[in-house]
Amino acid sequence: MLRSAIRQFLTQTRFLVTDTAQTVHQKNSNILYGKPIARRILNECHNECAEFVNKYQCRPRLVTVLVGGNESSKLYVRNKQRIAEHVGIDFQVINQLMHTTPSQLIDTIQSLNQDHSVDGIILQLPLPLHLIDKTQQFIDIIREDKDVDAHTSPNGYLYRQSPPPLVTIPVVAAVREMLLEIGEPLQGKDVVVIGRSKYVGTPLALMLSQSSTTAKDSLVSGATVTICHRHTHLNNLTWYCKNADVIVSAVGRPKLITQRMVKKDAIVIDVGISKSWTDKAVAQNKQFVGDVDFHDVQRVARWITPVPGGIGPVTIACLISNLLRLARHRRQ
Repeated sequence: MLRSAIRQFLTQTRFLVTDTAQTVHQKNSNILYGKPIARRILNECHNECAEFVNKYQCRPRLVTVLVGGNESSKLYVRNKQRIAEHVGIDFQVINQLMHTTPSQLIDTIQSLNQDHSVDGIILQLPLPLHLIDKTQQFIDIIREDKDVDAHTSPNGYLYRQSPPPLVTIPVVAAVREMLLEIGEPLQGKDVVVIGRSKYVGTPLALMLSQSSTTAKDSLVSGATVTICHRHTHLNNLTWYCKNADVIVSAVGRPKLITQRMVKKDAIVIDVGISKSWTDKAVAQNKQFVGDVDFHDVQRVARWITPVPGGIGPVTIACLISNLLRLARHRRQ
């Protein structure tokens, strides 16, 4: 039965990559959409997954632990599951009750650590309020070789070392893929990263500022990086952004970045996502917006990513790529 399922999987239709950044640019002015980039990555993952199944006679397995019923978290998990299963990965959701105790959550993670069939573990964030203060403690229980989100402390420390870690935080990897698609070297460029979180802003700034030894990596390294955050005065934030060649915002503040803050021909990567209750059109349609006032900034930016449809699809694709990398590494 297993062999039959494997043969069926191996004959599934491959992903089709029909667009590149250049063709997207031609069709849609200066908008850099994430879906064509995500399709390219997932096409590669699909082929890698087929090779994995053929070699090991099993599918890579990814397990997500979801605590409580946060609707946004459920949506994110469904999106991950849909894409993972389309690639050929076994995806399981363990949905624990809202009143799950710390010890129960720890036991769940430990059991997944010990399960050889599990190749990757995701602890879906944010956790409920009674657990949120111990978030990093729970994350650090996940085995490093199953940490598909690259959120454990040991994986975080590796950003400061060489060689780089086996896997990269998916959203950081997604920004990297976006910049690689543009194809302009960052060496000597001024980059502003807005947000200093341990899972996005800080590792992203380290990646963009580090030195590199390969031609490909040199496209996304060697920049002069300034990190702005909640304590950066708005006037100073405006000055830093106005003088930046590249702006990456990841704070979740709707329409924080406006046209007057962006110099002509800057590259703007919008990682933030939130609901804008002050925008009636957005609120009525129940849509999400980014940190950038998109239509306003689009007039001056050379490249700009939309929200939604920008960094999100690429982030999930990078997560899937991480899972396959970990699965192969564990069996070597």
